[in-house]
Amino acid sequence: MYDVLFLDRTHGQKVLASGLAHDDACRVARTESQRRGIGRMFLAGSELSPTGDMIVIVDSSRRAA
Repeated sequence: MYDVLFLDRTHGQKVLASGLAHDDACRVARTESQRRGIGRMFLAGSELSPTGDMIVIVDSSRRAA
């Protein structure tokens, strides 16, 4: 299961969706990143957007860590 988070340098982290299957999490992340005009990341090392805001997909069990 995966969570989709919005990372904002000003306000921190906001959970957009949680407990999703992989394909559903990717779909939510893609839609939200296009709507907000920012990047999305699944793997560490992906490019940050110029503003530092980003949509991130994380394993649900690791989000609390």
